[in-house]
This record gives sequence, C-alpha cells and structure tokens, in this order.
Amino acid sequence: MPSLRARLTNVFLRTTTKSMWKPGLDILRVRAHASKMDAHLSRRSPPAAIEDVEAAGVPATWIGEPILSERGTILYLHGGAWCIHLPGLYRRFATRLSALTGMRVLLPDYRLAPEHPFPAAIDDCLAVYRWLIDQGYAKRPLALAGDSAGGSLALVTLMRARDAFLPMPSRAALLSPSTDLTLSGPSARYNAEADPMFAPAAGDLLPPLYCPSESRSNPLVSPLFGNWNGLPPLMFHAGSTEMLLDDSVRGHDRAVQAGVVAGIEVWPDVPHVFHVFGWLPEARDAMNKLAAFLAAPVQQARESGGHLLPEERRDLVERAIRVGEHA
Repeated sequence: MPSLRARLTNVFLRTTTKSMWKPGLDILRVRAHASKMDAHLSRRSPPAAIEDVEAAGVPATWIGEPILSERGTILYLHGGAWCIHLPGLYRRFATRLSALTGMRVLLPDYRLAPEHPFPAAIDDCLAVYRWLIDQGYAKRPLALAGDSAGGSLALVTLMRARDAFLPMPSRAALLSPSTDLTLSGPSARYNAEADPMFAPAAGDLLPPLYCPSESRSNPLVSPLFGNWNGLPPLMFHAGSTEMLLDDSVRGHDRAVQAGVVAGIEVWPDVPHVFHVFGWLPEARDAMNKLAAFLAAPVQQARESGGHLLPEERRDLVERAIRVGEHA
C-alpha cells in the first residue's frame, strides 16, 4: 500500500497538474505551471557547493565539492518532456543524490523544444558526455542517470557513445524513463485514469513539439526500438500507476534480452518520478537504493563493455551492432 503522504501527494497532483492536461493547452501555460511548482518544491533546498560551467558549449551545473569527483561522477539528465526545466527542483534533487553517494553530480542545461527540436537535446547530452571523457572523468567511477525525458536521453546517449567507441559509464539509472514515443505500451491506456500526474492530452501536446518532423519510432527518439547490446548495468525505477510504466517494463525486458545486466523496481501508487518528492517515505527508500546502485564498486565485468582494451572494445561494439541489426 502507498503511504499516507503518497496518497495526499497524488490528490495534490490530480488537482494542480493532471487537471491541466486538456485539449487546447499550450506549452507556455505548461511552462508557467512548471515554474510555479519549481518555486514551491525547491524553496527549502539544502545548502550545497554549486559551480556553473560550460561543458562542450553546453551550460551545466556541478553539485558538490570538486574533491567528490575522486570518488566518482554522476551525469544526471533532467526530465521535463524535452520542453521544460525545473532548475531549483533538480538542484535540490542532485544535492540529495550527491550527499547519499558521496559523488559529484553534473546537471547539463540541454536545449529545449520547441525552440530547439530534435536532435538538439541528444546532441547536447552526447557532447557533455564526451567532455567528461575528455576531461578524464572516466578514469574514476562515472555513472549516468536521468528521469522521464532525461531517462530517454540517457539511453540514447549510451547507445550513441557505444557506437562511437567511447568508454561506457560504470552503470546507468533510469527513473520512469520515456522509452517509446509511439505510446504503444498498454499502460499508456490502462493507467490513463490512475496516473495522478498525466493524462492522454500530454501525449498529444508534447511529442510533436520535440520531434515534429521525425518518426517517433526512430531509436534516437524512442530508444526502446534501438540496439541494447553492449550497454552497462541498468536500473529502472517506476510507479505502478504511471502511464509510462510499460516504458520501464519493456525497456528492462529489452535490456535483459540483449544480455545486459538490468534490474527494475516498481513502487505501488506513487507519482511519476516520485523521487523528487522528498517528503515521501517511498522517495527516501528509492533514493537510498538509487544511491547504493550508482555508488557501488565498479565490477570488472566484460559483459558491461567497460574496462576493455581499445581493440577489444571495438570488436565488442561491432558484434553488438551486428546482433542488434538482426534482433
């Protein structure tokens, strides 16, 4: 059963957010609502060392003291349907993540649609990942994580980095990721009423803003349909009543079928990316599990694609690509 706080939060979200998704809604109103939520949810942010940087031309923010990079680095890609950013909320979230893992967190401010439609966001995220590699952060534990649209961007970044023969991160965490913009997952229908945050009108408005001239089955838009071979260990988190539940369930299945070490945890009756609602006991439990996964000692596992000599790495990727083409 969900906690009392989770049930109350669901009521709050149904009143303030789910009710907003109606035909005729425009992105300006959605952003205005997000800005109010950001101010409300981040007004008591804990203190943290913050440094603004430019990573390969992409504005980004470091959370945590530089010394924490000796333990490891997390590249975190925020959610927001590729169109929205809640900077206060995500700085608060990243501060908590840094404290729990003892690692430094980098938050890129990738370009948003509709002003910058696909492929601007995926290009920015890959550029930041390359920058981290070039700066030597892969010599110590380097993890990748993202939620919702950021989870999609994390998976696409992994697949593009693999195909470019870049070093893989040690692991990646995906919180309620969007993996299928065709919205073919059954939960998009059977959870349409149960989801406390989203309604079908959100699927009508947001994807066309992100990829107006691109097929939604393109793996760079919907990584569910991409090649999952050769990815590092993955962890999926989701809520049982989310419209995007099957994006995680089917993504996990695809990873396992490709031989990737992957796990999934589903919490009952919690909202989309419930991790950011720090007052929920479910969020505290999930954050502890997320931190334990991201900060775990790096395993010298060949199946993850990491810690190989360059020629071994290239052979592994080429074989993974061939397998994926015939999957």
